[in-house]
Amino acid sequence: MTDADPRRNNPDTDYTDFVTYPDSQIRTEIGIQEGAVRWFRVQLEYNAASDPYLNYDWRQVAGFDHHPRTNWGHDITTERLHLDIYRNGRKEDVKHGFPEVTLNEAPRYCEQFLRTHADRYIGQFERWHDFR
Repeated sequence: MTDADPRRNNPDTDYTDFVTYPDSQIRTEIGIQEGAVRWFRVQLEYNAASDPYLNYDWRQVAGFDHHPRTNWGHDITTERLHLDIYRNGRKEDVKHGFPEVTLNEAPRYCEQFLRTHADRYIGQFERWHDFR
């Protein structure tokens, strides 16, 4: 898959799961080929809408990805997992030191990590952006 490949932005599996309704969710996108994970993105998002019960305005808080065949992507098979932390829509920090996981196990690991540590990253995001 290359940058020009439309499947890069059209995952085979795409779902969200609330961490805390309606304020935070985990979005997962996975590209699959021949039954195996080819690429993925798992990110923690914050609803910055003024009334989150009526509207959605999802902002990136933190995320993992594996996109080895794009100009901007990462390859967890050589670089291992890392977590990008976002502030004002831009990458603020990168956390390293995650355990080695297989490509097929990685999306589930990333979801579990973000769910376990959501309070920490959401709290930091709220402080940075003066939310609630």
